[in-house]
Amino acid sequence: HVPLPVPAAALAVLTRTPEVRGRPGGAVELHCAFTAPPGPFALEWRHQHQGAGRVLLAYDSATARAPRATPGAELLLGAPGGDGDGATAVTLRLPRLDVAHEGTYFCSVFLPHGHVQQLLQLHVLEPPKVTLSPRPLVVAPGAAAELRCHVSGFYPLDVAVTWTRRAAGSGTSAPAGAAVAETWSSGHRQGPNGTYSRSVGARLVPAQPQHHGDVYACVVTHPALSAPLRATVRLRLAGSEGPALEDALGLFLVAFVLCGLVRWLSPARECCPRVPCPPHVPPMSPSPRV
Repeated sequence: HVPLPVPAAALAVLTRTPEVRGRPGGAVELHCAFTAPPGPFALEWRHQHQGAGRVLLAYDSATARAPRATPGAELLLGAPGGDGDGATAVTLRLPRLDVAHEGTYFCSVFLPHGHVQQLLQLHVLEPPKVTLSPRPLVVAPGAAAELRCHVSGFYPLDVAVTWTRRAAGSGTSAPAGAAVAETWSSGHRQGPNGTYSRSVGARLVPAQPQHHGDVYACVVTHPALSAPLRATVRLRLAGSEGPALEDALGLFLVAFVLCGLVRWLSPARECCPRVPCPPHVPPMSPSPRV
């Protein structure tokens, strides 16, 4: 007796998470489910990244065991037909994500008369942290300052850094352009946890009086950011006369509050001078009768 092949319509694999994003240290679930006639099956979860592949987990329903399981890989096995549309869930859970987990995952289900496979993509994303130095930025007239923007703790490698300048008294920022004489960039450095860091510098043109109050920004874009990240610093010209408008307003508000506080705490003053009491006059005795 030759067993008949399983109809293609009766054997299928599906996923609700074809593309998953996660941060290092977090947990992710790669959903996989299959439909098939009742009977034993075998499962294999394989990970592949940059040409290298490995089996994370293997499971045999006949023995209800996972003879091969990488530490940190967990199988969430659902009841037969309990995943909707008669499917059986064989989801892979990674409880603590690491940058090494990024890549392509293959969920393969093997039956006595055929097998099916589902492909999933896992992206590991960690947003960068940005610091800008020096702070404060005080420059002597005619001197050329140098800014350093340090971008750290990001993954993947794709990061872009640009410089912008907002002139004193202006409400909008624009590319630094002619205000920057030279830029430099260090290579990417990878830390023990797999995230990257990078430093970018900009040497400004010699400072002139009209540059006092200019605001420079280091603008960072990265796949883990929903919007560009900015770090700003205001240029102060050493010896320039008068504070910037923002400083003047701040000083005025502080003085106003202090004045009100002093008046509130001071003892109330009397509005009218005291009127001296009239001298004491003894009462007059009645005149004797004549």
